Formats: sequence, structure tokens, C-alpha cells
Amino acid sequence: MAKWVVICLMAVAVPLPALAQATPAAPPKPLSTPLMALGWKDLSAVQRQSLKPLEGTWDTLNDGHKRKWIALAQNYPQLAPAEQAKMHGRMAEWAALKPRAREMARLNFAETKKVTPAERAANWEAYQALSPEEKKRLAKKTPAKPAGAAVSTKPLPPSKLTPVPVTRLSPEADRAKFTAQQAIDPNTLLPLAPPK
Repeated sequence: MAKWVVICLMAVAVPLPALAQATPAAPPKPLSTPLMALGWKDLSAVQRQSLKPLEGTWDTLNDGHKRKWIALAQNYPQLAPAEQAKMHGRMAEWAALKPRAREMARLNFAETKKVTPAERAANWEAYQALSPEEKKRLAKKTPAKPAGAAVSTKPLPPSKLTPVPVTRLSPEADRAKFTAQQAIDPNTLLPLAPPK
């Protein structure tokens, strides 16, 4: 309580002309500025040093990825030199990946996060205990990498898929099956009410 009294007395003791002569601090950068507009040169010196391996790819990153990297850069100065070198090495590996490889890494990371740490450690120990021949046999069993542009984490059930619409270019068998399922008035081309 005594500290508050001293602080209040010090604030009152400052003459008003002294407050008027004080130079205002420079206004901070507005937080509403999108990070997409934030180029490499707009980063602080500490951030540029922390994110040095990403310099070449910085302008290709989207807003969310820039936010994550900037948040990560905050801890960099407090790390030990060995940890800083390790972090820069991993950043360089990440920057060297092609966009598709980055997406696959994100998917794999999300899948591994679903497994508990104890189960993950047990699986790793079991894998390390395998002989080199068993490891090769296990590697051959892995499913082939998908060739499509978008990768689904798991197959969707047919009930969630939208059926392909029937058009005049559809095969006759598909059109006949569709019209048999849904009766249409030939004059109005509207669906007929089901018989009661």
C-alpha cells in the first residue's frame, strides 16, 4: 500500500510543463496490417536473424504461416547456440521442401498427434527392435503414395459423396435409371408427387 502512495505522490509532483515538453513515443505499427503485406524487409533485425533460413521463401508464405514463424522467432534469442543451430537447420530443411511435400508433412504430423505419447514411444521402441530385414519387409507393405493433387486423410463414405448429376450427355443407362427413380411430369418437367 505504501508503494502506491509513493507512486501517486511522484505522479502529482511532476510539473505540468514538464509533461507537455515530453516527446510522444512513436506510434506502434497497426495490428490490423495483414502479414501478407509484411515483406522480409519489414521484419525487425531480431526476427530476420531468427528466420534467416526462410528469407528466400518468405514472400511465398501465406498469412497463417507467417504468423506461426513470427511467433516461433520470439523464442529464438533465448535459445542456446546449439539449439539455435538446430532450429536453423530444421528451418532450412523445411524451406527446401516443395509445397506438396510440406502438405504431406503437415498431414503426417496431424496423424501422429492423434496417437498418445506413450503409445508413440512404444511403437518406436518396437520398430527399433526389428531386424533390418523385417524393417525392409515392413517398408514394402506401406501403401503407395497417392497420385492425385489433393490428399484425403481417410476415404469418405459413399453417403457423404455427392452423386454425379444426370445430363443430356450422360449414358442412356444412367438417364433411364434416374428417371425410373424419380417420376417427372413431361409437360412441366417437375417431379411428380409420390403415389399415396
